[in-house]
Amino acid sequence: MFPFILVPLVMVAVGVIAAAELKSDRERNAMWRRWTLARDWQYIPAWKSMVGAYRGGPFHRGGRQRADRGFTGTFDGLPVFGFRYRYTISTGKSSHTYVHRICGIPFPGAKFPALRIVRESGVIFSRDLQFENVQFNDRWHVKCPSPRFAHDVLHPLTMEYLMGPLPRFKELWFSGDSLLVSVPHDPAPEVVDAQLRMLTDFADLLRPHVLKEVGTLHREVDDSGPGVSVAEQEHRMMLMAQQEHHLPRRH
Repeated sequence: MFPFILVPLVMVAVGVIAAAELKSDRERNAMWRRWTLARDWQYIPAWKSMVGAYRGGPFHRGGRQRADRGFTGTFDGLPVFGFRYRYTISTGKSSHTYVHRICGIPFPGAKFPALRIVRESGVIFSRDLQFENVQFNDRWHVKCPSPRFAHDVLHPLTMEYLMGPLPRFKELWFSGDSLLVSVPHDPAPEVVDAQLRMLTDFADLLRPHVLKEVGTLHREVDDSGPGVSVAEQEHRMMLMAQQEHHLPRRH
């Protein structure tokens, strides 16, 4: 008798968990949308074109690759973008979905060599590039098909910056016309600002002649952030949440 009772109970429990996860995902989608629009940025719920747009980082791994919760805007005077990126790896009967938050700065016209900068235990490239700073070599793994470009980018001031306090990230790299950073999991929107500030700091350290050689121009970086104060963002988000709460439900 017990098995006949247990099966329906398990099915109900699974249904309840699935409904709770769906509700939580919708709430996070709404939170990201409000956060983006409060900055006068563009929100992109699903961003299919980003799935195969770049190489390096978490791209071109596994299956069921998708990009969503995207945004485009301006931070510290530079154009920026970001999105959640997911892919699934299946092994036999089990599978696991990996989640990353990608942020980037586009440099129109640029053709960057694929420079990768990683600080993660257990990750060692087959041909790590070496620099004059021994401590930097011990902490960072660098790979690039153009050693000259890597040394031009990672000059003493840049190495000093990377040796200082930085927000957590998985990989910093160039691909196509963009400078990108990936963060494990999907942090809250306010955490993304630290990643964007690191990108703009790094971009500010790129020397004009290096950017000219890859086909783009150096742009001035300021400290304006998203251009909307925290207080104004919070006010706008509160108003949007109130409006969404009072909207009639669809049947």
